[in-house]
Amino acid sequence: MNAHAFEMLCQAVEETHAGRADTARRWLDKLRGLIDPENAGDDFLYVLYHDALARRLGTDQDGRDNLYLRRFERPQIELFDLVAEHLPVVNLAGRIGGALLAQHLAGRRTATLLSIGIGSGVQEATLLTALAKRGMAPGRLTVIGVDPAVESLHQAERSLRDTGVTLDFHGVARLAEHMTDDDWDLVREAPRPLVMNAAFALHHLRDSLSGVDERSTFFARLRDAEPEAVVLCEPDSDHHRVSLPERFRNSWQHFHHVFRLIDALDASAADRNAMKLFFRREVADIVGTADDEERYERHEPTARWLDRLRHAGFRPTPAPASALPDTAHPAFVRQDRDSVRIGFDSESLVAVIQAMPAPA
Repeated sequence: MNAHAFEMLCQAVEETHAGRADTARRWLDKLRGLIDPENAGDDFLYVLYHDALARRLGTDQDGRDNLYLRRFERPQIELFDLVAEHLPVVNLAGRIGGALLAQHLAGRRTATLLSIGIGSGVQEATLLTALAKRGMAPGRLTVIGVDPAVESLHQAERSLRDTGVTLDFHGVARLAEHMTDDDWDLVREAPRPLVMNAAFALHHLRDSLSGVDERSTFFARLRDAEPEAVVLCEPDSDHHRVSLPERFRNSWQHFHHVFRLIDALDASAADRNAMKLFFRREVADIVGTADDEERYERHEPTARWLDRLRHAGFRPTPAPASALPDTAHPAFVRQDRDSVRIGFDSESLVAVIQAMPAPA
């Protein structure tokens, strides 16, 4: 890491936070002179942060930076598929989460899967296809998919029905924090056992304008619905309620290790750079969004997710050994007492958490 360039970036962040936009722009100008847009190593990350801060400050972008990023531009869905297939912290989290869900759904006469942020239902369809091939699919599965994108819900239903599993599908077209009493009645009255899955979704929940902690409220309402199990996959960093300078440092630590992991993958240079570009939107949201209420990527440390679950009446439980896939360099998978950590070079990047209702 270029210590001089990093210090300039830190200065730009501090000046931005203090409201001294002109000084911040001068630091960004100095930083631009130190980073090489043709260097796809650490300089790639500097370009993303420079771009995010410059946009926040309303500064016209240097054409070379935009040309550099456009060299690796692909449709976002293509970038997502590339990351889902090749990046271990995403791929392994999906496999571990799927294995945990399978142990609660396999062979049941009836069951309900509440999926928060279901998207197009790729993870759920993969799970049901695998269970069907083993002859262990539930006899009848109710899926309650929560996602604000109506077309994604339609695609999820199509994908799940294509698995051949007998299915009742209910699409809830809204954000999780906006679920209504009727939505929660649907969850409470659904066939048992009830299992909830939330893969990289709950960190999008924002506090209400009145200051209500929507994440704690969500877990409390979920506990009232008496699920058999909860499975969460979440990044392990802190970008929720902390100040811009702390948010920057936390996100830099996180994405610096993500990018190092990407560089260690057995993939083409073009694919590695495209995977890095996938995180451009996250960096832009975390440090480049001026209105704090509009920020969307609000990650929290794993310890805080565990505390939220315990406070709501859940008991985090270890994953069975059968749920942990063999992994080779470069990522690690570590079973902790209350979560599975996936990361690189001793840095935890993503956690998979399984929790069950705590005894009364």
